[in-house]
Amino acid sequence: MKRATKHLFLLFLLLIQGLNSFGQSSRSELERKKLALQKEIEITNKLINETKKNKNLSLGQLKILNKKLDDRKRLINTIQQEVGMLSTTITSNGEKIKELQAELDRLKASYSKLIRQAYLTRNQESALMLLFSAKDVQQAYKRLYYLRKYNSYRREQALLIQTSQDELNGRVKQLRTDLSTKRDLLGTEERQKQVLSVEKKEQEQTLTQLQKREKSLKKDLAKKRADAKKLDGEIQRVIEREITRERNRAMAKAKSDAEAARKKAVAAGKPAPEVVKEPEVRVTTETRALSGKFESNKGRLPWPVDRGVITESFGTHPHPVLKGITTNNNGINISSSPGANVKAIYDGEVSGVITIPGSNMAVILKHGEYLTVYSNLASASVSKGQKISAGNSIGIADRDDSGNKSEAHLEIWKGKIKLNPGEWISR
Repeated sequence: MKRATKHLFLLFLLLIQGLNSFGQSSRSELERKKLALQKEIEITNKLINETKKNKNLSLGQLKILNKKLDDRKRLINTIQQEVGMLSTTITSNGEKIKELQAELDRLKASYSKLIRQAYLTRNQESALMLLFSAKDVQQAYKRLYYLRKYNSYRREQALLIQTSQDELNGRVKQLRTDLSTKRDLLGTEERQKQVLSVEKKEQEQTLTQLQKREKSLKKDLAKKRADAKKLDGEIQRVIEREITRERNRAMAKAKSDAEAARKKAVAAGKPAPEVVKEPEVRVTTETRALSGKFESNKGRLPWPVDRGVITESFGTHPHPVLKGITTNNNGINISSSPGANVKAIYDGEVSGVITIPGSNMAVILKHGEYLTVYSNLASASVSKGQKISAGNSIGIADRDDSGNKSEAHLEIWKGKIKLNPGEWISR
């Protein structure tokens, strides 16, 4: 029974150690998230400082401010999650410490009783006397066996006490560390809230000033929509051309394979297989393989700029200034330093270099059935048909109205389907 109790207690120790490890893992994930957000806020701050060099406010500046506010709120939320997790761990550790202390007290009391009994009986009945007083050899053997078991049990109890004491000491130390960390986090949270309050005022001031330029903003929006429509039309034309060219290649290959099979059958004296005039094929084996490689990198593709933040995500969004107006984004916009170098996010072939009159340039790369589109370029450094490796420069991002930052635009298509680049590039 005592041995069973000891095994249950050891199992209990292993269980609480496992739960503690799980908590540490979750906290580590939150810590990584917190550091990533802090790094993103740092980049955003640098971009804001660069745009402040120009006194003329731009919509891009407001977007960066909005992005920083969102990141700041997420950072505060992450800190609050970590504080909540620490509070749970602290409460749990406090309860475990009480349980460990109670069990340790019980073990020590039991061990003290054993020692007292051994002390009181040391002169009354020694081990040798107990053995020599046996009636026969069999009884002496049994007494020897039980004496050894008794001594072994005492040693095990002493070891169990030491193990429990070490676990208790570790828990107390961890509790003190967690309490200190919680105090630090609460201090950080309060400071972040104060910074957020200041940033909100800055955002409100910027928004108020931009709202005074409603006519100008509507004019800019109309031009951007017209440019986006032109770009979309050019992309669709490139897609149609690539689909037709790929289908022709696939059909030619299928016909060639069928003709080769027919000739081989004739040469072997076998009935010639029926030649399919219009093979139902869409892409070649090589293109399908390239598509598979591109797909396998989803969520791990590099960013098209070395340093930047996503200031407009994929999909439909309310206009940051104009009330009741929405904008639709076929990709993502990444704000970066002035004249940022735009790079290919994967190996591919240049399918097209597009110039939109009165606006900027765009480059389309083909990766099997996939296309990546890099637009809002001031200049392009590649030409149609050129083979490009991931990381190669394809152009320079155009500056925004303030002239103190760039905004690169990235789109990803599979055939005629628009995909969210935010799900494909690394986080």
